[in-house]
Parts: sequence; structure tokens; C-alpha cells
Amino acid sequence: MGELLKEWHGFTPGQDVVLLEETIGDDHEGIEHTMPAGAIGTVDHIERYTNDQGVAVHVIIWVNNERDRSIVNVFDEMDGPITNFLKAKDTA
Repeated sequence: MGELLKEWHGFTPGQDVVLLEETIGDDHEGIEHTMPAGAIGTVDHIERYTNDQGVAVHVIIWVNNERDRSIVNVFDEMDGPITNFLKAKDTA
């Protein structure tokens, strides 16, 4: 386990975000979901690892934007800049 961060590149735990790329993952029942760019997620936690991954943002991605089913994806520095994958959800 790494160091938990309260903020990184403007992202914070609990913040709603918009995915900028399609992502695929299994939900809690093992059902695979393909989530399109534009899907909504919530930052679960941000962690700095001591290995090549660097900082990783763990995101809960809500299936069909409902908060009863989700997948989880981790975006880390080895993937490239976080802003290639996520942006803050507009709250206006």
C-alpha cells in the first residue's frame, strides 16, 4: 500500500468525474461492462506508490450513471497524464 493523497492534479477523493475514454471492467457480480467516454465516476482514493506506477487514481464508474452498479478502474502515471482519462464533472 502506498501513501494516500488528499489531492492530485485538481482531483480529490469523493469528487465526481467524467471519463474521457471508453473503459471496460467487471462489476461485483462478474458481469463485464463497457463504459463509454462521457460516463460518470467518483474518485474513491488517490495513492502514491513507490514503484513505477507513481500516483494512481482509483475511480468507481457508475454503470448507466446509476449508483447501484459499478466497475472500478485505476488510472496511474504509467498510463499517461491523468487529464487524458478524466475531467472534473461540471457541477453547474
